[in-house]
Amino acid sequence: MIGYFGSKGTHLLIVRNLNQIISGVRPFPKLSATSPILPGATLGNISEADSAGNSSYNALWVAVNKRLSRGLQFNASYTWSKSLDYSSLNFQVVAQDSFNIRGDRGLSDFDARHRFVINWLYELPWRGNRLIEGWQISGITQLQSGNPVNIVTNLGFTGVLNTVRPDVIGNISRVGSPAQWLTNTVCDPRDPRGCPAGAVFALPVKLQNGVSLFHFGNLGRNVVVGPGFSSTDFSVLKNTKLAENLSLQFRAEIFDIFNHASLGQPGPIAQVASSSFGVISNTRFPTGDSGSSRQIQLVVKLVF
Repeated sequence: MIGYFGSKGTHLLIVRNLNQIISGVRPFPKLSATSPILPGATLGNISEADSAGNSSYNALWVAVNKRLSRGLQFNASYTWSKSLDYSSLNFQVVAQDSFNIRGDRGLSDFDARHRFVINWLYELPWRGNRLIEGWQISGITQLQSGNPVNIVTNLGFTGVLNTVRPDVIGNISRVGSPAQWLTNTVCDPRDPRGCPAGAVFALPVKLQNGVSLFHFGNLGRNVVVGPGFSSTDFSVLKNTKLAENLSLQFRAEIFDIFNHASLGQPGPIAQVASSSFGVISNTRFPTGDSGSSRQIQLVVKLVF
């Protein structure tokens, strides 16, 4: 089977800062002197939740299904998709420029370009006695590409930290190691020594007549993809007939049988020039959850 899925969202929730600093000045620096509440009080950020966001999702889906015959059945599916939005329903100010939210249109935080899943079951054709009859083996394998990573700087000239993205001045390369998933060579244009060789990112600022002039970085939102996910669960089942209406079932289930480490996102905040930039310190799932490491579960059931 082959299918197409698509959706479009409009008037979605997005949070922006109506009092974002522009050229060092806030549009609403303080309350009016005649305000009935705190007259003349200095104002900071003003967060507004409105319905200016939108999203789109497009996917090609392919599936193959084999019904049970000769003891074997399986179902496999592959999805090739792309999800775009402004903020992925984040309830904090995340836009680089609250007065240009279209500039934050990019991959959704949960976008996964490729996803493949196959599940199967095989009834072993052993016959003879209760010891060797009734065996089944089954498994589920999931393969998925990674989710986007939003790279930011520590510059807070808009009034909100960790929203301004850097400029890209080189090729973004993936090291692929948990200790350093992405290259972390950053240039500060205000440094009189110039940019180091092989610099990938530059802070969006320049020095002019001794004054730092800031601008919004040219790196798009969520343009870098983090680690993917893969896991295989396997089970062995034995049904033993004890009487006409009574049977004993034994099941051994092994989650993540290959004990493959599915890494989490670099972070917790992908802030260039930070010592933790590109460093992965956790797995995709919390330790102890199915998918975080190999786990074995044994079950005995009496069916009547």
